[in-house]
Amino acid sequence: MDIPGEDDPNESSSVLSEKSKYEPDEFDPESLGPDVPSPSDGGYSGDATGLFVRLVIVFNVALLALSLGPMLAYFEGQVDLGVRIFLVGVIAFGYGTFRYIQFERERKSDDGGTEAAETAANQPDATESNDHNG
Repeated sequence: MDIPGEDDPNESSSVLSEKSKYEPDEFDPESLGPDVPSPSDGGYSGDATGLFVRLVIVFNVALLALSLGPMLAYFEGQVDLGVRIFLVGVIAFGYGTFRYIQFERERKSDDGGTEAAETAANQPDATESNDHNG
């Protein structure tokens, strides 16, 4: 395939082929942005991480069952199986919500209530929060 101007030495160079005086001679991919931060090991507790993973699985099962049960009942006509799967989703969602609320209460009681007092002090008054015009 012949591209015009590629092999022609008499043709002047285009604007796109010119190098800027600020452009480096060789491309450095490390200069494209900031370094990627590495996660610290000290900020995570084993119990919270384990509970998080379990709750993600429980809520995924709940979401699947809550959506699959009614679809089976409506589209396939398997009402009995659809209701059972839907109830499994309701139970899984209830269990996940219960464990999450229980974890939040335990964490707040371990903090000694200082976090709740700090967030209450930082909340704006009702008159301030309703005025969004500045």
